[in-house]
Amino acid sequence: MTLPTRDEAIRTLDEGRTSVDELFERLTDDQAAGPATIGGGDWSAKDLVAHLETWEAIALQTLEEWRDGVVPSIEETFAKGSDGVDALNAERYEAKLSLTASEVRAQAAQTHRQLVEEIEHMDDAEWTSKAFYETEQRRRLGQLLAAVLGAPKRPFGHAFAHLPDLQAYVESVDAG
Repeated sequence: MTLPTRDEAIRTLDEGRTSVDELFERLTDDQAAGPATIGGGDWSAKDLVAHLETWEAIALQTLEEWRDGVVPSIEETFAKGSDGVDALNAERYEAKLSLTASEVRAQAAQTHRQLVEEIEHMDDAEWTSKAFYETEQRRRLGQLLAAVLGAPKRPFGHAFAHLPDLQAYVESVDAG
């Protein structure tokens, strides 16, 4: 994977966040919390926003662990493949179920702001720094963050993987 620049990463993260926010704003709190409305599964629009926030929080944790010289815990999750990612998603989903749509939205905005600030304030040497542990993939910090925050073939584009489902739900509400 070609490593995006910090500016490219921030631009992708912000574009995804803006797109999700614009759709989410069209929903009432009750509509946002409606279960089994996203992607044919159990999730609500609120759960989707919480999911995206979770991965931005994981990116912040990953950055902190990297800076502390600790192998980022997400590497263990990634080593387990989709089973590891699915288990982490399920755990974090359960942990955020009791939050209201407003709480999720506020938390997501704060986490996003903090993540963007961290990326803005790091220098290129840190962004391209090599892993201090054995790894076959994600050999640089920016590559690891791209994986945490990415979607297939779209580094830092996690939100874009979920936009079609959110858009379909919002359009169904608008049409109803």
